[in-house]
Amino acid sequence: MASWAHLEITVDDQGNVEVGGYNADPESIVAGTESWEDLLSSLGASGWELVQVIPGVETTYWFKKQS
Repeated sequence: MASWAHLEITVDDQGNVEVGGYNADPESIVAGTESWEDLLSSLGASGWELVQVIPGVETTYWFKKQS
């Protein structure tokens, strides 16, 4: 059975970013990125699949990747 890693990125209207997840190491994933836009781009290149975007004052991006 396949195992999945999940990542949640929340960006507020000030550009502050919070990263969390399970079966993943969020801190190592964000290391070296200069902006949240760079982070979102690098995730796609690393095999992460964008699952859902929840817009608002805090926009949340949900990603998954088979691990």
